Amino acid sequence: MKKLFLLFLIFIICYDIYFVWNFEKIYDNVFTIKMRAEIISLPEVKNTYNKYIVKTIDNKYVNNSKGTNIIAYINKDISLSPGDIISIEGNISKAEERRNFGGFNYNSFLKQKKIYGILYAEKVNKINNKYDLYFILGFIKQCLNNKLDLLYKNEESNFLKSILIGEKEFLDDRIKNDFRNSSLSHVLAISGMHVSYIVIALKFFFQKTIKNRKMQNRILIVFLFFFSLITGLQPSCIRACIMNSLVLISENVYSKNNIYISICISFCILIMINPYNIFSVGMWLSFMGTLGIILFSNFFIRILEHIVNKKIRENIIKKIIMYILNLFIICVSAQIMIVPVMLYNFNTYSLTFFISNILSSFLIGPILIIGYLSIIISYFFIPISKIIAIFENVLIKILFIITEFCSKIPFSGIITITPSIFSIILYYFIMAIIVYYYYIKKINILKLILSLSKKEERKKYYFKLKKYSKKIYKIIVVFFLILILNKYMLINSNLKIYFVDVSQGDCTLIKTPNGKSILIDGGDGGSNNKYDYGENVVIPYLLDRKIKKIDYIIISHFDSDHVGGLLAVIEKLKVNTVIISRQVENSDNYQKFKEIVRKKNLKVYVVKMSDRLQIEKNLYIDFLWSGDDFVDENALNNNSIVCKVCYNSFSCIFTGDIEAIAENKILTKYENNLEILNSSVLKVGHHGSKTSSTQDFINVINPQIALIGVGKNNKFGHPNDEVIERLENKRH
Repeated sequence: MKKLFLLFLIFIICYDIYFVWNFEKIYDNVFTIKMRAEIISLPEVKNTYNKYIVKTIDNKYVNNSKGTNIIAYINKDISLSPGDIISIEGNISKAEERRNFGGFNYNSFLKQKKIYGILYAEKVNKINNKYDLYFILGFIKQCLNNKLDLLYKNEESNFLKSILIGEKEFLDDRIKNDFRNSSLSHVLAISGMHVSYIVIALKFFFQKTIKNRKMQNRILIVFLFFFSLITGLQPSCIRACIMNSLVLISENVYSKNNIYISICISFCILIMINPYNIFSVGMWLSFMGTLGIILFSNFFIRILEHIVNKKIRENIIKKIIMYILNLFIICVSAQIMIVPVMLYNFNTYSLTFFISNILSSFLIGPILIIGYLSIIISYFFIPISKIIAIFENVLIKILFIITEFCSKIPFSGIITITPSIFSIILYYFIMAIIVYYYYIKKINILKLILSLSKKEERKKYYFKLKKYSKKIYKIIVVFFLILILNKYMLINSNLKIYFVDVSQGDCTLIKTPNGKSILIDGGDGGSNNKYDYGENVVIPYLLDRKIKKIDYIIISHFDSDHVGGLLAVIEKLKVNTVIISRQVENSDNYQKFKEIVRKKNLKVYVVKMSDRLQIEKNLYIDFLWSGDDFVDENALNNNSIVCKVCYNSFSCIFTGDIEAIAENKILTKYENNLEILNSSVLKVGHHGSKTSSTQDFINVINPQIALIGVGKNNKFGHPNDEVIERLENKRH
């Protein structure tokens, strides 16, 4: 059996190596393609396009591309559905890699879905359609979506689409945030909990209708297979379906199911299905949560049972208390193993997770079962279905109230820095030591804690624990020493300046030699349904850089693409001082800023021209322009703060969004001391707009390096060709 398992592992490793090598090679350096493909997903509606996943049938321009999945953006006017065969032409590109340190890697995310690239269709013709598995799955999904839209209001319908069939793209961001901050994200992803409720409900139904138990189990296994297909083959769902199927198979062959073997088999199958699943956060949360429950729940439950049995005599009260405590223990046990994964990927953690999980646990089961029931009955009798839907709506509303309440409790959604890989390894190493000595060495800590054994036995367990404890201490001390050493080895006493990619906006992080943090601007905010770069890019970036406290924030001016993202940063992270200039316009962003400052009681310093801020011994910031000599024309931009960061012989000048008129005023202001404007690095003003960066201004600054912050394919055409030419002229 061991040899067979070893051969199986070798096969998986060889297959994965071949798959990864082939995956990376197929569409490498390919730009334009013409192919026949099959639509395999329902459309996801965008602004002017519908987004589909298509499977390649043949492509004469790309070898070995048959069967590869691609995202295709197709004009809304062309109506398509799963099973349709199309001819398609267009430009294909790989998805973006991470744009910032520790940022989201869209390319890696698509690999986890076996998607090879993104195609922007120029010509699309529908050839015919196939009545295959994709057609059936698409038809079933569309029917379920239609029924949910018919029975429920928009918010409730979208929530049920997520938890019943895995369609999460319809969910409102507010609901996602509430569930995440209250440690209930697992409810939105179809996982072991969902599958367990479905299995329990179906077993109950089959017991009433099918007498043969083996036949019940066979039908359940087939159902679980199709359920995983309908829900989009999510790793957490596949894991749960495989493990439940193995339990059912064990029952049919009258064999005891080994939970650890089930975990190994499901893990191997997931990696064999797609090697890139190894990077799936959902998969790791699913496996680690399950492992935590298996390893720790029984230990804690036995302790609590012992305490409850001692204190309470009434059986009914005892059962109620133990039921609630069981829920609590399951939450705690799962959290023990998923904490590092949560911190590494989401930078948030909740100390009130047990409250939200216990309160929601009474609702999730009924919501799932009633949701499926309402859909099934709607095919036979709509009025009864609508009555059931009313009750379901009430349960969902209560769940939303619970998540919103729990997300606002103090210590829920605590923001944390990203832990290092080494510290995560150390954490799991300690967990492995605990498990090893408890399960393998049989040091019965439980009997010591509960004093269940006789005096002689307690002595034996105590001395056994004492014997191994010295080894454990030594191992842990060595690991902690390496962790501390690793931390100090990474410390570098130089000044570091990081220019953060926030698309069409500016954001710069400065780390001083003594570890202080300075943030200049922060990209666009999330108002008017915009993407919030502060929430989604700047805060995660800072946490990935191990920064949770900012010493100085400098707001060049209150245009959205400079201050919008900073509003989230100021609100969520600790900030010592915010530096602004005298405001000449009472903009919406300025009003929002003042509200946050008032609420958090922040220190705000209104800087004046020629001020100097001493940061450290050899590091200071000179404020060269701050709107003191007020410019009427395009006032918000032209009264931006212009500051120069100086460290020993190095300097970097930041010019906000000033234009030629402000540049000329600055040159006039310092005409007797133009050397003060000389700088090693120039952060080019106004994103390289043609209205800025005059040749005289560039010549006086005389930079060795010029940097421009722009969005890819931005609508403004930044940077302007003339500006690039001026910078090139200076270089020569």
